Amino acid sequence: MKKITWTQRNSLAQGLSLYQKYEHFTIPAPEETNSCWVIGVTGIAAAGKSTLINPLIKALRKKDLTIAALLIDPSSEDGSALLADRNELRDPELDMDNSLFIHSFATRGEKSALTIALPKMISFAKHFVDIVIVETAGAGQTDVEIETCVDTLLQVLAPLGGALTLEKSGQNEKAHIFAVNERESFTNTKQFFALAEIELGRKTDADGWTKKVFLVNALEKKGIDELVEGLWAHKKFLENKKPR
Repeated sequence: MKKITWTQRNSLAQGLSLYQKYEHFTIPAPEETNSCWVIGVTGIAAAGKSTLINPLIKALRKKDLTIAALLIDPSSEDGSALLADRNELRDPELDMDNSLFIHSFATRGEKSALTIALPKMISFAKHFVDIVIVETAGAGQTDVEIETCVDTLLQVLAPLGGALTLEKSGQNEKAHIFAVNERESFTNTKQFFALAEIELGRKTDADGWTKKVFLVNALEKKGIDELVEGLWAHKKFLENKKPR
């Protein structure tokens, strides 16, 4: 079984911290092989991103792949931040997983629910693991810059609003996969999911990818295997498009 060694963990943690601390910091690194898969997870605040990432990581780990999870939380006006995403994600199983690396960041004034030096940090992390998962802070409809940093963009949707909400431009146009996160407190989840399939699931990107919509329950860990299959389908789609 693949593992992230302690030496690799220390190097990864120190490198990420230095990228955040020093604006022009660079680390000489070998040329990227492009074999690492970068998944972005975005959505509004309280959509259930961190709760969903927990079972998502466990499902991906079944394929014996090493994972780095880079979690971004919002900063307050005084610059402080409560890095709660890490606590929401953690559990005893993941804490003991030697193939998983988790690091939290604050937005620190960066726009689009991202953080300082994110592209550089992703590029650096790709040398250590098979998959990099990036969770944005609570993102608004127009916070779309994450799409330029990742290979596959997953948008977590809370079942709120109707067809007009789903028709709005922005994240809905950039995401490749959508996960409607079912909750007991939302009584119209099934109706919202049906609308999402109609409004989002039939659209095709300029590169030929047809967007996919999945119904999940992050707390009860339902629909996760189907979601992973959808994410994997996008990865295979990208691989098939590469020049041979």
